[in-house]
Amino acid sequence: MKCPAKRFFVLFMLLGFVVVTTGASADILTTKHNLSTSGTGTIIATGEVRVCIFCHTPHHSTDDGTVDNLPLWNRTLSSAVYNLYGSSSLVATPGQPTGASRLCLSCHDGTIAIGMVQSAAAEVTMVGGVEEMPIGTSNLETDLSDDHPISFPYTAALASTRGELVDPGSLPAEVKLEDGQTLQCTSCHNPHKDPYGMFLVLSPDHSALCLACHDKTGWATSSHATDAAMEVEGCENCHQQHGAGGAEHLLQFAAEESNCLANCHNGTGDGVDIDDPITKMYNHPVDLTTGIHDVTEDPAAVLTKHVECVDCHNPHQANDQDAPLADPPNANGRLKGVAGVDSSAVATDEVDFEYEVCFKCHGGSNAFADAGILVPRVIQQQKQNLRFDPTNPSHHPVVDVGENPDVPNLRAGYTELSQIYCTDCHGSDDSVKAGGTGADGPHGSIYPHILLAEYQQDIYPLQPYSDADYALCFICHDPTLLFATGASVSSGTNFYKVQGANLINEHQSHVVAKGVACSVCHDPHGTTDHPYLINFDRRFTDDFNVSDPIQEPVFDPVGQSCTVSCHNFAGHIHNY
Repeated sequence: MKCPAKRFFVLFMLLGFVVVTTGASADILTTKHNLSTSGTGTIIATGEVRVCIFCHTPHHSTDDGTVDNLPLWNRTLSSAVYNLYGSSSLVATPGQPTGASRLCLSCHDGTIAIGMVQSAAAEVTMVGGVEEMPIGTSNLETDLSDDHPISFPYTAALASTRGELVDPGSLPAEVKLEDGQTLQCTSCHNPHKDPYGMFLVLSPDHSALCLACHDKTGWATSSHATDAAMEVEGCENCHQQHGAGGAEHLLQFAAEESNCLANCHNGTGDGVDIDDPITKMYNHPVDLTTGIHDVTEDPAAVLTKHVECVDCHNPHQANDQDAPLADPPNANGRLKGVAGVDSSAVATDEVDFEYEVCFKCHGGSNAFADAGILVPRVIQQQKQNLRFDPTNPSHHPVVDVGENPDVPNLRAGYTELSQIYCTDCHGSDDSVKAGGTGADGPHGSIYPHILLAEYQQDIYPLQPYSDADYALCFICHDPTLLFATGASVSSGTNFYKVQGANLINEHQSHVVAKGVACSVCHDPHGTTDHPYLINFDRRFTDDFNVSDPIQEPVFDPVGQSCTVSCHNFAGHIHNY
């Protein structure tokens, strides 16, 4: 009588051969997970011809009481305690790796020899003496803080709370949740087949695998998703699922701005060049800090001064809508989805107007809106939302149209009902708005305060006068009208006096004849107390001896006169 056990063993071996040559195991033969001598990867055994043995065994499989439904596992499970992923925007609560993830890590954390299988009396030797997983992209080590989170319940409740996750009931069939609810390594990776590389269950092209779970608001119409040079790489232009340089949010680089500049917006990549303007003398210093900015921060209550690209741009939503930025004050597509602070100092999740982006730092209740008095004026106010307040007696028309119903020196295309952007004055000197070809926006300029053009305000008097010294003002104001003389005075300026039969253009006599900079008398943003933007620069109209009334600059809008001690020339007084 033949032994039933022996017949079973022969049958098992025959079935094993069939399994190895058909189905999923047939796929594994040509992947890096074929660690046998027939493998084509860089890590293979010196003598072991069996393929499945490195993970599975028909008898005496691993059972440490911590993992349910082990698939006849042939490896010891790692006892490592892992450093887990975390970020301020993470709603899920990953725990120590469980289930299939823990099985994967028995090789991929680098703590257990690859050839250490339970069904063999001795460790299977590998070519080149390789034991643990070599350091590299396949060795995740025990620090998982720079890897996509795993081993957490992906439920409808989580998707609803997070707001930008696909409901688990709508996941593609290829993305499987362990026991129907837990996201594991095997949700993204199928260890038995590798049609897309990295054993991914879906193609990474056009962000297909990422978008299986992530439903980012505005992504489908964003420039980063639709631009021909970026659409294939998609999310991976900025993010890295394993071993991310910027662990929080899985960014390619730890320095936030490098994710924008290193491969794309650097003058040699496919994006518009931002690297050049931010290296100019006057710039938004995106490289000054690292790791301070946070996507969940309240823009109205930030305590640590910083600026990053993503303070002004939402990379998941930014697009070219409304280019070339000709509908002030409405926010254009490049500012789509950015949080801000409105003119009343109230934080908003998404700006409607461009100035609300600027007010995140330069207005509202922000702790550093008052930092650094650049120009000392009679009426001192650094919060720009208050300087542009439409209830002020005067303000440049950013938040609302201006208060002056008669501005006769405006260039064609502008009227008293026009509004302007902050970026109509602040931007790169070689930007499109400045007449060049560079990027619009306040990235950097050769002119102080990141201005588009020259705006002389720090020297007085200037000799000789040149239109170029006030090129910024003359973007909107026509100097031919502003400085008109003779009979044309009243048609170009409201700042004149009658002297006998003549009209004296006081703009011409101050700016052109005497070299008084526009900024000496006018506050370019707005003033809470005076019309016509009158707010004297104390550096040139006051010797700071406020105890002496004659030294205090005075503007009388009713009497249409001003009393100033210009340049402190022996108390020289002008009365007009």
